[in-house]
Amino acid sequence: MNRTEMIRRLASESFDLLVVGGGITGAGVAREAALRGLKVGLVEASDFAFATSSRSTKLIHGGLRYLKNFEFRLVRESVVERQNLLVMAPHLVKATTFLFPVYEGDPDPLWMLNIGLTLYDWFAGRSNPIPHRMLKPGPLREREPWLRADRLKGGALYADCRTDDGRLTLEVIQSAAAHGAAVANYVRLTAFRKDSRGRIVGATVRDELTGDTFDVRADRVLAAAGPWADAVRQLDDPGAPTLLRLTKGVHLVVPHDRLPIRHAVVMRGRDGRMMFAVPSGNCTYIGTTDTDHHGDPAAYSITRWDVEYVVDAARRLFPEAGLTTDDIIAGWSGFRPLLKPAKEADPSATTRDYKLFHSPSGLVTVAGGKLTAFRAMASHIVDDLFPATRSAAHLAASTAPLPGAQGKLPDGGLKRQLAAEVGGAERLIDLLADRYGAVLAQVAAEAREVAAPDPELRWRLAQARYAVKAEMAMHLVDVVRRRTDLMLFTAHNGRPWLPALAGEMGALLGWSEAQKQAEIAAAEQEIDGMFAWRQEAAAGA
Repeated sequence: MNRTEMIRRLASESFDLLVVGGGITGAGVAREAALRGLKVGLVEASDFAFATSSRSTKLIHGGLRYLKNFEFRLVRESVVERQNLLVMAPHLVKATTFLFPVYEGDPDPLWMLNIGLTLYDWFAGRSNPIPHRMLKPGPLREREPWLRADRLKGGALYADCRTDDGRLTLEVIQSAAAHGAAVANYVRLTAFRKDSRGRIVGATVRDELTGDTFDVRADRVLAAAGPWADAVRQLDDPGAPTLLRLTKGVHLVVPHDRLPIRHAVVMRGRDGRMMFAVPSGNCTYIGTTDTDHHGDPAAYSITRWDVEYVVDAARRLFPEAGLTTDDIIAGWSGFRPLLKPAKEADPSATTRDYKLFHSPSGLVTVAGGKLTAFRAMASHIVDDLFPATRSAAHLAASTAPLPGAQGKLPDGGLKRQLAAEVGGAERLIDLLADRYGAVLAQVAAEAREVAAPDPELRWRLAQARYAVKAEMAMHLVDVVRRRTDLMLFTAHNGRPWLPALAGEMGALLGWSEAQKQAEIAAAEQEIDGMFAWRQEAAAGA
């Protein structure tokens, strides 16, 4: 993951496949193709997992509600892939119990929920960690006392998984690189290279950090650009029809002591839409919205309407918590790059499946898809692009552990040893163990090199050092927003530590004092952006 070397390779080598996009789809395809012995290049215009792949509900799930749309193949594939990911990344993908309460008047009665969860269990087979159980109102509220009692009919307990979506994407990128792929972030596609017949034979790209432009030679090019898929297609053919329907999803974070739930809980929006409340360390996050977005895919925002919709759902389900907008300590928004339906439909009814589109120039574009099924999707895509490489032998390789699961995962003994040697609260060591898995020892080695009186700051600086050295972090916001939990899951959003983190990164990346100040300002602007809706609310008042 040395970026300078990766840029050199991209500019000098010829590739079987160039992937445009460093989200989970592009990462998965790059890894799958590299595992099959193909020469692979990957470029990402921003940071890895910059967009949708770090802005999801952070769940690895079968998609229970997709059963209502009769998408049985998608649900079965997702449940199977959920089980695969529990083996591939046990440090990042955690089996989690979910509660699904049902109230009088809800669109999904108890009998329908029972049928759906029975199918869910059947798809998972014997590997299902927790077969579902139907519960009456009393036992349901014993498990979650904060649930509203009024009109509660009962509910279900079932299993799905939670994850850190951005770090999962990063580990898939690392795995691709370990198998020979040349990958680089902050490299923007500017044009396609074509031969005399108009067939694509590569791309012209620009290094966003240096401004240098160079060509990448490739036999095939895959656009896995998420919300920017239409823009990439139209760079090839300005008249290409749009493929996507973008819908916005907003999530909000509150301190866990303000919503101290024990399980992930299914919520309902005022329109009946399914949402979730998910405990995550010292926080609980709630969401998500599902509203159409038109315009610039980079226009991420959280509006007053988004906040009121999500908080209203939490208030109605957990009335005794008394949540208000003042409780919100962070939030994120992202766009789902859904397949544009032939007919108008509710956003939540639009399929989460994917489709490949082949242009006359040879460009192949993937539209749609979901985080959980990225590995299976990648396998199907490489089968399509390079059918001669299809082999049952590759299945074992593609489900092999990701980097953080290659080796012994941190146990209680190692955690206690690190706490004694480096310092830090048990909660922090547990969080780091889940984040890094078997490579936690490498982060600890960085921590031993850091001089900081506060043990938590020492670990945070070690994370920044490791992110630069091993994870291709190039900007301070890469570390605060995606390589660590600081921006989204701490009460202070990492703001007090920005100067120290910038200093540590700057020493490794050769930043001037002016560059360090610019990085700090950019990170502060990103943090402030999470709360822009408060200004909107104040203006409305």
